[in-house]
Amino acid sequence: MDTPKIKINGKIIQPAPPKMKVWREFLAFFDKDKGKMTVEEFLSAHVALIVLAFNQPEVTTESVEENMEIADVVPLARQLFEWLQAQTFAKLVNLPNGETETGK
Repeated sequence: MDTPKIKINGKIIQPAPPKMKVWREFLAFFDKDKGKMTVEEFLSAHVALIVLAFNQPEVTTESVEENMEIADVVPLARQLFEWLQAQTFAKLVNLPNGETETGK
């Protein structure tokens, strides 16, 4: 999967390597019932996830709100979540499965 990107003040920025905090925040949000959230709360939560995932000084709430079109906020947050999952599971595939070299 391609690494998500954001353009802030003409500069293309990629997210920092993900940390557990980012994974937990995304999981909590996407597992949460969002039916009672207002549109403002919903969009603000997505902007906060974007800022958290990029973890770059140029990517702040203000810079995201000023540089992104509103229709791109939710798709970028979802793309970031898919990217986080891909990053996590790509490394899990390489973990030993508990079998010895002789297959016992």
